[in-house]
Amino acid sequence: MKYAGFWRRFAAYWIDALPIFVLNALVFYFFFGFHETVRTYFQSNRSPEARKAFLTERNRVRDASFTLWLLYCVVMDASRFQGTFGKRLMGIRVVDSDGNRITFGRSLARNTAKILSAIPLFLGFIWIGFSKTKQAWHDKMACVYVVMNGEIADEATEAVS
Repeated sequence: MKYAGFWRRFAAYWIDALPIFVLNALVFYFFFGFHETVRTYFQSNRSPEARKAFLTERNRVRDASFTLWLLYCVVMDASRFQGTFGKRLMGIRVVDSDGNRITFGRSLARNTAKILSAIPLFLGFIWIGFSKTKQAWHDKMACVYVVMNGEIADEATEAVS
């Protein structure tokens, strides 16, 4: 197996997370009254009450976006695609130690453990750059690997040869 490195995984994360956050923010803005909260905040000279309301709503958008992203990752990593669309675009997939698709339970464990990887200044994610197997802490906890797709790994090997 050819392991996927930090920057490829980082790019895959942004490919997945950015559209989820933007779409979720737009839904809150247009359908759940966030536009009124924003308008009030800027028209009130940023009063403490308006600031509190704005930050409360902003946190709801953030939390909903995180929850949607987490569920999306759980489902997609356990799917036949073996990873999110961002991972597919970056030519990587999530596998078990035998190179097989991971189960839903293992995907759930891996993706919820991302919270533990993030808590200490994202050190669990940075660990990818120092690990021989390019595993983040949440990958190690779930006994999974993020690897290059076969055809891309073959092309990379040929380019080096």
